[in-house]
Amino acid sequence: MEEKKNNLDKPPFPKSIGELFRQMKGGGATAHPLVQFINYGIVGGAATAVNMIVAFLAAVFVFHALGESDFMVKILGAAGITVPVVDISNMDRAVRQFYNNLIAFPFSNIFCYILNALWVFKPGRHSRAKEFWLFMAVSGISFTCGTLISFMSISMAGSQTSVSIIIFTVVSVLVNYIARKKIVFNG
Repeated sequence: MEEKKNNLDKPPFPKSIGELFRQMKGGGATAHPLVQFINYGIVGGAATAVNMIVAFLAAVFVFHALGESDFMVKILGAAGITVPVVDISNMDRAVRQFYNNLIAFPFSNIFCYILNALWVFKPGRHSRAKEFWLFMAVSGISFTCGTLISFMSISMAGSQTSVSIIIFTVVSVLVNYIARKKIVFNG
């Protein structure tokens, strides 16, 4: 009997495209886990875009961290957009990009929290304030992991700043989904 109850608690896999879109719109734990993961991916992609845009803008306007050979400098240059570049050591560039990532962190994470709470996960495991701070703590852990690897990719391997932003993002995503699903939200 208990096994039957658990199967009833799990939302059914969508049997049609229409049902898939209904579950995607309904969001939260009312969607099949695969649909929920798709929603998480969409939100994560949007939050990643916010993070990368803010980190890149900070690298251009706040703590200049782009070198002449950086691929984003070349892409924008081909489009006729001049971006300030710096000729500094990899260690200095790594430190500057760390500061740029710190600037991007609150923008992308507040954006991500709001969308996750509204569309992906079912809130309610904790009070809204505790949920928010747990979300930010999990994000802080993934931020730290991503930042360390990103920092090492520049300072030790000499990677481009734009590549380090991508590395940072990939590492952060790997940590966030399970922690948010299992610790922060109600599934």
